[in-house]
Amino acid sequence: MNGKKFISLFSTYLALLMLGQTAQQVPMSIESLTTKADAVVHGKVTSITCKSDATGRIFSVISLNLIEIIKGQRKSMNFELVHGGGILGSKRSGSLVDPKFKVGEEIVVFVVYNSRGEAIPLAQNQGRFEVFRSQGLNAVMVRNPFHGSPQLNDPSIVIKRASGRYPLTLNELKRRIRRVNK
Repeated sequence: MNGKKFISLFSTYLALLMLGQTAQQVPMSIESLTTKADAVVHGKVTSITCKSDATGRIFSVISLNLIEIIKGQRKSMNFELVHGGGILGSKRSGSLVDPKFKVGEEIVVFVVYNSRGEAIPLAQNQGRFEVFRSQGLNAVMVRNPFHGSPQLNDPSIVIKRASGRYPLTLNELKRRIRRVNK
């Protein structure tokens, strides 16, 4: 193997290693998420707006129409989340473990409030649960990267099933949150 080929392969290996380390997260239990959260809300995403601050950092504002406030208090059923990253013009910013949102989707999100009073998703993508209707179980289900059944099109589905992930209903998630929040 010539020197240029070795350097190219070694550089690729280092880049993949760093990417893998960036994507690693320590799983948090639902109970830990609940304890650390200032609020837990269930709602539908109505809009996503990307902006930049005075220093040029890109962030997203996610507007929710709340269905239920599971933990915490809110005066209005309109709710906004803020998180770093997004796409603004031709610039893209973010991390592999940032929560992903889509207009129209139903979610449960665990949040903490920053010093400006803005709601921030807790523990990156661990604080966001997708709500979906299961055809086989005839129930409303939830999932995130560590809890609930993985998506069928998820490339790591074999690993996730082997790790003992089981279906999680929305009612069970709410019950566990409320049990901790007593």
